[in-house]
Amino acid sequence: MHLFTSGRKAGFSLIELLVIVMILGVLSSIALPQYRRSVERARVAEALTMVRAIYDSCERLSWENGKDHCGVAVQSGIANFRKLDIMAKGTFANNALTLNTENFAYTLGNIITATAIKGDYRGAKISFDGRTFTCSTSGLSGESAKACTVWGASTWNE
Repeated sequence: MHLFTSGRKAGFSLIELLVIVMILGVLSSIALPQYRRSVERARVAEALTMVRAIYDSCERLSWENGKDHCGVAVQSGIANFRKLDIMAKGTFANNALTLNTENFAYTLGNIITATAIKGDYRGAKISFDGRTFTCSTSGLSGESAKACTVWGASTWNE
């Protein structure tokens, strides 16, 4: 018999294992929503960057063709996603006026719009008019209606 062991076998008791499982459960219940929120904000940051790049590219194309702004170039048929000088991974729809990517559908017009097509916030929209980003969840319910809050929309125009 060893000096430092009692008569019982080495290992964890059932109570000790239950306490460890409970602690892991509490930690994961705190960490998982924060992780999801961070992932969602990263997706939105990508969408904001993309919307701005689309707008800038459309403006360059419209100036090169003597049009006042992107919306006029789109309406006159000069601008569509195939003619813009940006690289984007996705598929075109609606005569190349819509670009569907993994997370958002981007639409050209007077205002550039990104609509979430995946996840809890499906249907929420980000718009950019050249000066201001706007988040819209009108007509949505459940988690989708909370998109602007989760995305941090109040900090976009500072």
